[in-house]
Amino acid sequence: PVLRSPMLAAHVSVIMVSYGLLIFVAVTAAIALCSHRLRERFYRLNSKLLYPALFLLAAGIFIGAVWANISWGRYWGWDAKETWALITMLVYALPLHKGSLALFRNPVGFHRYCLIACLTVTMTFLGVTYLLGGMHSYV
Repeated sequence: PVLRSPMLAAHVSVIMVSYGLLIFVAVTAAIALCSHRLRERFYRLNSKLLYPALFLLAAGIFIGAVWANISWGRYWGWDAKETWALITMLVYALPLHKGSLALFRNPVGFHRYCLIACLTVTMTFLGVTYLLGGMHSYV
């Protein structure tokens, strides 16, 4: 019954959309680093896309926490997937403060950061499942 909850479907769906946006940001960042012509345009685009991506990631984590509390009586268990999702959220929260951090005011630095930050999404989505383990491992 726990795995048939509509909250589980909402949690997974929202998280996956956020991951999709974050991967799109990484792909466009890679393109921008290779194309001087697109660098500024993708800087503006990615700066805007990080807001809904981060909001959806936070919402997905929140929905998962509420569902976990209903199902297991606790909001957070410091499972590897939960921890890496939090790390991912914090890593992507940094570029939103680009006005106060010089690295993110420079399009090249911003794009490099977004490309490297995608490693946290990869670790959260694939690495935890195949390398670490815990409640969120399905292998």
